[in-house]
Amino acid sequence: MKSSLVSIDRTAYTAMADAFLACGSIDGALCIFGEIIKQAGDNKDLRPKPHLYLSIMRAFATIGDFDMVRRLKERMWPDSVGSISRSAKQEADELLMEAAINNNQVDVARRLLRRIVNGKEHFSWRSRVGLVALKVETLSGFTNSPLRPHVFPQILLNDPVEKYMIPFRESRPLGADLILENVAMRFLKDSAVPLVNDWGSCVGIVHSR
Repeated sequence: MKSSLVSIDRTAYTAMADAFLACGSIDGALCIFGEIIKQAGDNKDLRPKPHLYLSIMRAFATIGDFDMVRRLKERMWPDSVGSISRSAKQEADELLMEAAINNNQVDVARRLLRRIVNGKEHFSWRSRVGLVALKVETLSGFTNSPLRPHVFPQILLNDPVEKYMIPFRESRPLGADLILENVAMRFLKDSAVPLVNDWGSCVGIVHSR
């Protein structure tokens, strides 16, 4: 890698780092990343693109290394090459929140979630940031929720859940083997419909969105 007989460009360095990350070797990826930064001091063409920063940040966010994710986020702007898209900026914030919650820094994660919610029109609960947001919500509790849930005045939070439940049969579940286009009109009225199998057991819920 350091031989004068071999020339390695940014694409090759990035591919090596991605390969280390793919096999779970964060240390290997970090070693390659450090070599890129070192070589980029003499060769600006080797400066990494934001993609590599985000890839390494994802790995550190998963293990809750908040300080490393924060440092990489701070250095992504001055040290990377090319433009940084809005989606990349948003993901960097989301990964910082993920690192915080995985490091048990609930207050920090809650503060970051508020910032993310204020900056985004929407996000899917099934996306990576959505799953992290659910975890933040769960650990924050109702009164500290960053998402400010609305509760109707007739609802008392101290009541048992069963008081507000709809009996299963009254929800008019659909058979799981039905063709969707044949029951599409059902979703004009109900935003979520339970599904049952041939034995009448609930096997899932279909949402209109």
